[in-house]
Amino acid sequence: MFEFVHCAGSTYYLRCFSNIGVYDPGDGNVILIDSGDHKKSVSDLDAALTERGWRVKLIVNTHAHGDHIVGNRFFKEKYGCTVYAPEIERILAEFSTLEPTYQYLGVPTNRKRNFFFKPHGTHAELLTPDVLPEGFEIVSLPGHSMNMFGVKTPDNVWFLGDALLGEAAFEEYGLPLFYQVNSAIATARAIAGFQGVCFVPAHVEAVRDIRELALYNAAALEERKALFLKLCGGKSFEELFADVSNALGLRFDIDRYSKVSLTAKCFLQALIDDGAITAHMEGSRLVYDVIAQP
Repeated sequence: MFEFVHCAGSTYYLRCFSNIGVYDPGDGNVILIDSGDHKKSVSDLDAALTERGWRVKLIVNTHAHGDHIVGNRFFKEKYGCTVYAPEIERILAEFSTLEPTYQYLGVPTNRKRNFFFKPHGTHAELLTPDVLPEGFEIVSLPGHSMNMFGVKTPDNVWFLGDALLGEAAFEEYGLPLFYQVNSAIATARAIAGFQGVCFVPAHVEAVRDIRELALYNAAALEERKALFLKLCGGKSFEELFADVSNALGLRFDIDRYSKVSLTAKCFLQALIDDGAITAHMEGSRLVYDVIAQP
């Protein structure tokens, strides 16, 4: 699973659960794009850097979910590098225990506490175009998190964070995390038109042509919106979530239920934003209804 891969020119990535980008400007002071999901990926990357005589100068976080920022503290303490992240995300990168407040709508269950409450946060500066070397580009990729960015290196290699997921993730999770579903659909469609020599999503192997994966993501999200709409009608959230989960063949432990139920609420909010459904209180029950179309 852990493999150091050459993309193009001076751009590489460590293939792992949350792929890590590496750009060598030629002087051995490299730029990381994200920093790893756990100690194994961080130690594997550090070994690869040491073997080549490279040092970390900058870290660019595409977003601040825990599986993308675990190495921030390690590399900053070892190399004195600067960490950059987009607005909002930089606060989450520093105060990493904030993440479960929206991913789990509160404190995560016991098994996940061990990960989320480890002190892996560190200070991050605001990511803006002027802080990166010449030839780099950053682009907003809203949808998966509060304010995710993608990064393109001077070699025309795109690092896309979690803007796109693979088919396996949709099959396993049914409703993988997308915080702003309508924005995620628009982002996927926009990425389908990106030009580049290589594209590196965080949880999928790099590809030379991103169009197929991007359009698959847009279609998969639209299909799940349509499923919620089809099953909606005078149901409470729990009833509707159970119906959607059964239709997708999902099975949960407590951890996965907590996380996937958040995504379900994000899909319902997307439909509310579309003007397709409405929500109202019936006593102590929040009930969702389809809005009759003229």
